[in-house]
Amino acid sequence: MEKPDISVVIPTYNRVESLLKTLDLLAVQTYPCTRFEVVVVDDGSTDDTGPAVSAARAKYPYHLSCLGQRNAGPAAARNTGISAAHSDIILFIGDDILPAANLVECHIRSHKKFPGTAVLGMVEWPPDDIEITDFMRYLSPEGPHFRFLSIKDPMDCGFRRFYTSNISLGRKWFQEDLFDKEFPFAGFEDTDLGYRLERKGLKIIFDKDAIGYHRHAITLDSYLARIRLSGISGEIFKRKHPEVARVALPVNITLAKTVFFPLRSLGFIMKHLSKRLYWFSLLVASYIEGMEECMRRRDG
Repeated sequence: MEKPDISVVIPTYNRVESLLKTLDLLAVQTYPCTRFEVVVVDDGSTDDTGPAVSAARAKYPYHLSCLGQRNAGPAAARNTGISAAHSDIILFIGDDILPAANLVECHIRSHKKFPGTAVLGMVEWPPDDIEITDFMRYLSPEGPHFRFLSIKDPMDCGFRRFYTSNISLGRKWFQEDLFDKEFPFAGFEDTDLGYRLERKGLKIIFDKDAIGYHRHAITLDSYLARIRLSGISGEIFKRKHPEVARVALPVNITLAKTVFFPLRSLGFIMKHLSKRLYWFSLLVASYIEGMEECMRRRDG
């Protein structure tokens, strides 16, 4: 295989339907399919991800690799993808990200214009693929899940926006630094790497035209479960980088519990007064519970 211009790395776990949609849309990119590759890393899926991708491989015009590993989390899966990639530029997207037709072209164009940077693409809800609820609109694009609208300097977004749902950077940045497998879940494993690379000079630029559509119907209950796991990762980040611990929790944990735990208990009233404040109190409480769970594991 001739060396590709860019390698698209997709870690996946039990999302075969979304993954196949993503792979289908990568086949109709405006950038020549013969000039990029796709590396799927199956992180121990228990559905038919491996066989389904293998069966579909022949129909795609780009070079597709599908690697399997025991379930070890997204950090380990991305590291596997980095090792298998052949290009000098690596683009990370999620298995629930539907790439716009010009996604790959936009990333390539930005790297030619701003070499040596990381290129952050936009992540939006798909306009007509899933029902977008009020809660999902609260989460993104300017909420607890993604914060794109508050980017002040598109030429220097800061390490907190090292969003691996849609970001690319040169392989050279991985010579000494990889994703830390200590982070077992999706959450802060990307922030951690972004912080370490920023200290070595990496700047993240924002290309709003490089759009990936987040095809993932999220409910309040499903997100509360996710945010608790994020709290576990947040505590790991806080312990690892005490100098920027406020990234993981901006206020004292005791103060946060004093404020938000009582609000959570006033669910019926809070729903009618302010849904967003009610949601926020639930998320903060679940996140703190995750942090405390991590502390108990460490101290036990």
